[in-house]
Amino acid sequence: MILPGAATYGEQLPAYIAAGIGMGLTFSPLSNAVLASVAPADHAKANGTNSTLREIGVALGTAVLTAVFTGANGTLTPSGFAAAAQPAVLVGAAAVALGALLALLLPAGRAPRGIAAPEAEAQAVQHRVTEPVAV
Repeated sequence: MILPGAATYGEQLPAYIAAGIGMGLTFSPLSNAVLASVAPADHAKANGTNSTLREIGVALGTAVLTAVFTGANGTLTPSGFAAAAQPAVLVGAAAVALGALLALLLPAGRAPRGIAAPEAEAQAVQHRVTEPVAV
């Protein structure tokens, strides 16, 4: 909403802080949720798949927002940029809101599939390194 004007950094700072907090509240818990839903032996595959899908999402998001910017006759002049960036930012915000609503459908606190909770803990303990650490 502050794009068209000559907004100072101080006016934009709350939005930057909110974006940083939102990313911090998203990326780490998402990785934890992915790893909590698979057996310890599959953590590497799950983490790689999660990272790959996140990168595909970044590329797809960039492509979609660039298409919206270009479709709104965006140019690299101050007024042309601000006018075309507004719909692109609104599309991005709508995508984030949809993602937040879909995140509410994620299951909470479940053991990996096919493993009961006590068995999952026993399996996790078995995979821990028990060698002494040099200090």
